Amino acid sequence: MSDAPDKAAPPMYYVGHLYSRADIYEILRIPNSKQQGDWLNGYHRHGSDYYVFCNIGTTARTGYDHPNRWEGNRLVWHGKPSSRFDQKTIINLISGDYRILIFSRMNNRQPFQFAGLGKPMPHYSTSEPIRIDWDFRPLDIVTP
Repeated sequence: MSDAPDKAAPPMYYVGHLYSRADIYEILRIPNSKQQGDWLNGYHRHGSDYYVFCNIGTTARTGYDHPNRWEGNRLVWHGKPSSRFDQKTIINLISGDYRILIFSRMNNRQPFQFAGLGKPMPHYSTSEPIRIDWDFRPLDIVTP
């Protein structure tokens, strides 16, 4: 993949479709040199969007088993092991100032399924990691 952007059609994500991180890098035209860091461990800010990647019922590649789960159309999600509500990224995730694109998977070797744009419902407590329940806006397509 080249580091230079091209003038392709605007990218789109379809609710229910599967995307690998490589697919997302290509859609967003992320240079190879930037395809690392927090892209690989849970959540990443890209411009005015946050990308949340979560495992459901499977251990993360980092070895941590987050107790994430679906309850109907609501995602019960936990942050990184030491996450707290006073951290800048968590403040941003629940602020309503960013779009939160949520992807989940049930096998840590498979692509992620795009769940949609999440609306946060934080569960404030002093325990770590933090818990946020995500509700989803009714939509079929999201343009990054």
